[in-house]
Amino acid sequence: MEKDDFKKRRERLGMTQSELAEILGMSVSAISKYEMGKNEVPLYFEFIFESLEARKIKELQSLSNN
Repeated sequence: MEKDDFKKRRERLGMTQSELAEILGMSVSAISKYEMGKNEVPLYFEFIFESLEARKIKELQSLSNN
């Protein structure tokens, strides 16, 4: 995953760097370094974002059912 993809997916989830860092137990600095391209984004982030996106979809579906 490229740095721009990382940032776009975080933003698509409606999350700040701080919120993502908190959920993942990481520092905001680490998230920032991925987005700036200072650190290579590990492959496992693809699975993390897929999981977070699936959770978001379920939340939205439950809201629309109410």
